[in-house]
Amino acid sequence: MLEKKGFALKVFAGIIVGILLGLLLLFTLPVGLQPGDTLTATLLDESTIEIVLPAGKEAGILSIDGTDSDEAVKTAGVAIADAPGVINEALGTSISSVKVKDRTGVTIRPLVTELTYVGGQIFLRLLKMLIVPLIIATVLIGIASLGDIKKLGRLGGMTAMWYIGTMLVGTAIGLTMVNLIAPGAQLASQWSSLAKDGAIADKTASELILRIIPTNPIQAIATLDVVGMLFFTILFALAMLAMGKRRTAPVFNFFEGLNDIVFVLVGWVMTLAPWGVGLLIAHTVATQDVAFLGTMAESLGKFALCVTAALLLHWLFLLTMVKVFGKYNPVTFVKRMTPAMSVAFGTNSSSATLPVTMECIETMGVSKRVRNFVAPVGATLNMDGTALFEAVSVLFFAQAFGVHLSLGMQIVVALTAVVAAMGAAGIPSAGLVTMTLVLSAVGLPASKVGLLWAIDRPLDMMRTVVNITGDAVTCRIVQTLNPDLRPEDDDIAEEYEPIDPTASHDDI
Repeated sequence: MLEKKGFALKVFAGIIVGILLGLLLLFTLPVGLQPGDTLTATLLDESTIEIVLPAGKEAGILSIDGTDSDEAVKTAGVAIADAPGVINEALGTSISSVKVKDRTGVTIRPLVTELTYVGGQIFLRLLKMLIVPLIIATVLIGIASLGDIKKLGRLGGMTAMWYIGTMLVGTAIGLTMVNLIAPGAQLASQWSSLAKDGAIADKTASELILRIIPTNPIQAIATLDVVGMLFFTILFALAMLAMGKRRTAPVFNFFEGLNDIVFVLVGWVMTLAPWGVGLLIAHTVATQDVAFLGTMAESLGKFALCVTAALLLHWLFLLTMVKVFGKYNPVTFVKRMTPAMSVAFGTNSSSATLPVTMECIETMGVSKRVRNFVAPVGATLNMDGTALFEAVSVLFFAQAFGVHLSLGMQIVVALTAVVAAMGAAGIPSAGLVTMTLVLSAVGLPASKVGLLWAIDRPLDMMRTVVNITGDAVTCRIVQTLNPDLRPEDDDIAEEYEPIDPTASHDDI
């Protein structure tokens, strides 16, 4: 459903309409001051003071430079331009202008702006509603469909090692880049209070390790303990793999059916994307301070630059790997992969590009037995670009919310991004669908994810190219490390057959 012609154009149109609607509301129906706002006020003598507004909607005591005033002032909903007059009249001060320094949230909105909030939140809640069944079913089926763990052997182990290894390298490159550029730091002046209560505190190494293993898997699912939920899901899938499809066919078929149902639901929800994304962006723009819009645009530009640079570095890393371990010329590799890269760039889908990818891999002297296993698994589970994008995005939001993530927490981000990317396979703009998984792992809110839709299309095109490049590189490396699987023996070597996950019900 998401690959239908015109879907991307509809989302883009929704983004444009959302921006225009947000700007219209911003200039015609500004939200005004909000309870809990922190203001920087300029006095007539050009000096400045900091004013913290009362948290309640009724009249309350202002805090000026950390000292409570003697008078109660009703400021909630007052237009920013009218704020100096209201405060001066009540307190007898000499304020000439104010600007919002920090905003804990927007709770008082004009009716139209409130409607954009409700509409955007409905779309966001529908996505979040599907996270648990999506990640459990997709990850479990992706692992359990590999076949008998005893038959998986060297080929499967080597493929898994390279796929997981390159995704971790991709997230490391992305995290390094986002720490250096810090694209979200400028937004902290407005968003720093949004996550103060929700972000989990830094943990020691032992606490982080113990947090991986849930004492109650059901509780981990109910509380969206992403790390614990993923650990149990992977362990459960490996146990199914060890028992074989013959004995676990009923369980496999159940989760396979659940996986198919969830993807249908995701398709339905994503048909609302043009409306949902437009409303999320409209509300975000409408509730900003006019002076802050330029800062937000600049930060998103830096974010896009950060992701692009990290993707390019990882793509070059993959070409280095095909040279060093695949014993293959990177220039020749790029020439032969150009058709697949072009299709990936246009379709934004590793799955849709798979037939072309397979043809390109065949021209590199890769055995049919290797490419028929490694490439399809990669199109489903190997998402280097998506994992990198999700890790960068989470650090971007952490910077924007003023939350410091320690090295240990960034490792949690990297690991969760890898598994979340595996669970997002086959969905255009998949990183944005499962982004809340990684945000939840470090206690950050998902309220601003909609902003990234405005710039996601070109970034998604680039990360899909990186994804299919990783699949092809791994095929070439696995072939080099298994010289006994010769391409010239393809026609006579019939003992290896690719496993079709949808045929599990016949294997009983």
